[in-house]
Amino acid sequence: MTTGENPAYPEQDQSCYHIGGTHGSLTIPQLELWSNSGKRSWWEPLVSERVPYAPDDPLKVQIRHFCEVIRGSATPIVSGREGLNTLKVIDAVKRSAASGTMVTID
Repeated sequence: MTTGENPAYPEQDQSCYHIGGTHGSLTIPQLELWSNSGKRSWWEPLVSERVPYAPDDPLKVQIRHFCEVIRGSATPIVSGREGLNTLKVIDAVKRSAASGTMVTID
């Protein structure tokens, strides 16, 4: 409900995801990018900037892009190989959870 991507659900004013990385972090759906302005350090202050975007229905955007790919006017954002690798990871996570053991992906 907090992403605001589906107009059928009331939008909230809270973050639903906070993605952290080596060079910064991003809040979703606000798209606030947090990072160090200079040297990366625990003792340096963080700065925040809003990533500009035009809100749109993600399902419509996906279908529009899919149609453009079929017509040959766009290349896929994610390749079939990347999709297959993602499915392999999901399958490994499910098998590991079911068996309680580590699963290796080739």
